[in-house]
Amino acid sequence: MTNCHGIGMKIYIIKSHDDRILGKDLDWLDGTNASLIFNTPHRDSALNQLIELNAKDINLRAQIVECEADKKGRPTLLLESTAVNTDSANNIQSDAA
Repeated sequence: MTNCHGIGMKIYIIKSHDDRILGKDLDWLDGTNASLIFNTPHRDSALNQLIELNAKDINLRAQIVECEADKKGRPTLLLESTAVNTDSANNIQSDAA
C-alpha cells in the first residue's frame, strides 16, 4: 500500500490507478490542494466511499491510501514525489531531443 508522509494522525484518502485523488466533491483531482481532498480518519468510511464509486464505475481501479494528517487535518501528500516525477519526465524529453 502506498503511504503519504507527514507528522500527525492517520487518515485515509482514495487514489486512482493514474494517481488522481478523490476530492470532497467526488471529482478526481491532482492532489495539489490538500483542502479539497476527500479524507476520513476511518478506514471503513473510505472503504464505503470506494464501494460507492465502484458501483458507479465498474472499471475504476482505485485504492485506499493511509496518510498522515497535518495540524489542520488535511492529508500530507508526497508533493516532492510529484516534483521528482515531473523532473524525470523532463529529463526523458530532453534525452529524446
